[in-house]
Amino acid sequence: MQQNLLIIFATIWLCLAVGSFMLFQRGSDVARKRKLWPVYSIASNIIIAAVIVYMQPPMLMMIGLLVFMIPLTWLTIRSTKFCDACGNATRTPFFMKPPTTCSHCRKALK
Repeated sequence: MQQNLLIIFATIWLCLAVGSFMLFQRGSDVARKRKLWPVYSIASNIIIAAVIVYMQPPMLMMIGLLVFMIPLTWLTIRSTKFCDACGNATRTPFFMKPPTTCSHCRKALK
């Protein structure tokens, strides 16, 4: 049973990775990318959190990791913008502030 649960986690994670590549790297619908990016980020972090809980690390470490994931998810969503001109994602290094220009075509971002 436990091995099956780990296989299910791995399968879901693989599906999320393939879906992410197809939508966010290959897709051209910027409005859909903007709409689905927060959902994808939260869903992928829920899967990571489920694996952390499944692995049963020491309680203090588990709580620390899970609490750390909340601001990290928010910062990831905030620091990723999609360009209307080329459709690519632009991220800022170290989550400092949201990008203002596209790193691919150098046009201004919304």
